[in-house]
Amino acid sequence: MITSSPLDRQAPTRERLLRAGLTLFANKGFTETSVGEIEAAAGLQPRRGALYRHFPTKEALLEAAVARHFEAVQQVNLELFEARGADPRSVAMIFGRWLLVDLDAQREMTHILEREGERLVHLRDQFRAGAEAGFEAVKSVLESWLRERGATLDASALAVTLMGGVVNFRRSTWTLGAAPLGLSDEQFLAGFGDIVASLVGRGNIAR
Repeated sequence: MITSSPLDRQAPTRERLLRAGLTLFANKGFTETSVGEIEAAAGLQPRRGALYRHFPTKEALLEAAVARHFEAVQQVNLELFEARGADPRSVAMIFGRWLLVDLDAQREMTHILEREGERLVHLRDQFRAGAEAGFEAVKSVLESWLRERGATLDASALAVTLMGGVVNFRRSTWTLGAAPLGLSDEQFLAGFGDIVASLVGRGNIAR
């Protein structure tokens, strides 16, 4: 079962409904979760129309969560592109840290789509579009760094490999209850930064 942080009853009603809905969908399933259960979990009177004042349907609640995530991805992609002239190791560590935090924030959504992606195809496709935008941004920055070095490495393959390593590190921790080799996030990010700096031949590798 996926657990969430305690309900913040001071948060706006829409936010509480989003948080409650995602947790219930992840734990019980999208179809099996009723509107009344979401309202009750959000600290509201069930079946009094609270959810429908913010979202026309349960699916619209999920769409709102996906849209918010896509906006966050677009913002960090812009920041990543603007930072391409900085030290690659530092940029890699900052981006890697953001990605770990984002993966934790999207854990429930990930579980929902793994479980019911075939039923919620358009939502799965929207979420994948956000992920693809992230891969494209990393690819673009890698291409810039590799061009400076005069290297002919495949930036697309590198982007997928590097981001995939971050994703696997976090998802292994979710599934197995501990990080591979007992690495802390900071140890992993330091190594991640070293790998990127070594690949693009620029920046200092930590010793």
